[in-house]
Amino acid sequence: MPKQNGDNNSLVGQMAENSMAIFSVVFLITVAAGKTILTKAAFKQVDFAYPVILSGMSCIVTDLCILPLWGTGIASFSIPKKDKLMSFGVVTVMTALGMAFQNLALNLLSVALQQALRATLPVFVVIFERIVLAKKHNGWIYVALIPLTAGPMLCVSGSTGGDITTLGLIYMSLGVLMSALKVVYLEKIVRSVRKDMGMVSFLFWLDLFMMPILAPWAIANGEVFDVTNWGQKGSAIAWGFLIMVSIMGGLRAYSINLTVKYASALTKTAADIFTQALTIYCSLVIFHTTATPLLHAGIAVTIAGFAFYTAIKYNEKQKAKAAAKAQKTIEEEPFLANKGKSVESV
Repeated sequence: MPKQNGDNNSLVGQMAENSMAIFSVVFLITVAAGKTILTKAAFKQVDFAYPVILSGMSCIVTDLCILPLWGTGIASFSIPKKDKLMSFGVVTVMTALGMAFQNLALNLLSVALQQALRATLPVFVVIFERIVLAKKHNGWIYVALIPLTAGPMLCVSGSTGGDITTLGLIYMSLGVLMSALKVVYLEKIVRSVRKDMGMVSFLFWLDLFMMPILAPWAIANGEVFDVTNWGQKGSAIAWGFLIMVSIMGGLRAYSINLTVKYASALTKTAADIFTQALTIYCSLVIFHTTATPLLHAGIAVTIAGFAFYTAIKYNEKQKAKAAAKAQKTIEEEPFLANKGKSVESV
């Protein structure tokens, strides 16, 4: 009888874990796609064309949501270590620049074009790693860069009217550049600091430290003065929408962490590909983007290239994990056991 109870408990636990895995993936896709589409809606439908201010609002609202988590003990409180403050500062600058530039671009470009250009991140990363770090990659990685370069170029050629501006392209290029630099130089630092502090505390201090960068920027580009002319500043619905968009930024970081915890790396990889496709094609309908044949071709090539690149990187990671596991097994095998085995065989 006790054995049967144990089996039942094990089955219930497995079902709960599988349910959390499914929920985490659906949550990730919903939040990731929703964040981009709602941000564009804030610029276009709510007429809040102040990207840097919206970036700052996202930081403020996320931090205000984190405070109750600390107060109730749901999340533990921690601060950046002194010896890592400089590194954390560099991460903050890169993150703030990347986020603001991409929001500025999203205000001026169609979602489809912005997402296609965002998919060029691996191209920048591989180039930086090859030139600066002299890092060599699997030959298939370089093959994957071809559609990741050609696809966005087709999207640019296929975009018309108000869906594309030169300034928007410049902003997006700078945003992707900042993200690539963070991946190449700061990925290990980000992981180390986040591990020391925990995800919630890391997110709080990152958002807080970004404010001294975003606030002067909003003053310098005139958004602080222009926002007083915003036509819907007296609308509670409009403010509620902006707050919801701001919360989505924090939820996105949480959804990624949740998916990594409960789902496999392969599932996370597939979710990223599906999210990009869903975001692009939903935006074509929602924002009435002029969908030329070249734009459709560029989107298809970009998504295919992104899927190909992601699959190769996933395969590389799995091979690296297997090699590390095998090496660890060899190192941990008892010396005397090996010795005894050889004597026996003789």
